[in-house]
Amino acid sequence: MSLPEFVAPMLATLVDEPFDSDEHLFEVKWDGIRALSAVEGGDYRVATRNRQDLKARYPELAFLARLPSGTVLDGELVVLEGGRPSFSRSLERVQAKKDLRIAALARSWPATYVVFDVLYARGKSVMPRPLCDRRELLREIVEGAHETRLVFSDGITGQGRAFFEQVRAQALEGLVAKELDGAYLPGKRTRSWLKVKTTREMPCLILGWIPDERGTLTSLIVAAEDDGKLVSVGRVGSGLTDELRERLQTLCEARARSTPVIECPEEGCWVEPGLYCTVSYLERTRNGLRAPVFVELLEQE
Repeated sequence: MSLPEFVAPMLATLVDEPFDSDEHLFEVKWDGIRALSAVEGGDYRVATRNRQDLKARYPELAFLARLPSGTVLDGELVVLEGGRPSFSRSLERVQAKKDLRIAALARSWPATYVVFDVLYARGKSVMPRPLCDRRELLREIVEGAHETRLVFSDGITGQGRAFFEQVRAQALEGLVAKELDGAYLPGKRTRSWLKVKTTREMPCLILGWIPDERGTLTSLIVAAEDDGKLVSVGRVGSGLTDELRERLQTLCEARARSTPVIECPEEGCWVEPGLYCTVSYLERTRNGLRAPVFVELLEQE
């Protein structure tokens, strides 16, 4: 029996708060590139949730060909920097296209395939089986592979709140809570899998704003301190209500200036310093804030 060409991954529903439950497995929400792999006839395939072929971009995954034929795994391709998952490094890896660039990145920033589910074993679907059964099977596959770049995503049951605090303390992206008796539902987003994200907040200076074609404020351009120096950290539009946009535009237009107060790669309408806001975000990268959300206007001089 041949494997399907592609299986759409199961998706998690975002919830606001962690919880305790003996009926759920709590595991780290790994910050990388979601990847499904299929092994068949001594060869393998690796693809993103959007069916982007990843095989050529991750040569360090060649060991997958040696897994039992008929295996389909679900997991995350994680690149570690300073012992922590780095999303920006993961983006570098997945966006590389030229062979020399791919080879160089595979040596300097190799990916680890952190797997958390098995969909097919020996050519037969195990997706209807409970998660706890699939996890035992997955553990056997990982331990039998003896590959350092194939890692079993461990977890706990019961103390979800305490686990979340550990995840937050390590500055990881969040946790996923999965029903132990739940089946794998390809392509579905249900409450059988729940995700809780950790976020951080920082005060930012409003450098300027970006208008739409009608001249209405769509997002803010903000800056924050970095090693004692003020630097641009990108734009933020999420979290802005229509009322807030109108208020912010009035404040910004009253402080209009022709150039940004610091060097900034963005293009927009600039304002004199004096407007500050709080922004929540998942991670600060070399390119700015990841998933920024406007929290509140802080003060104005």
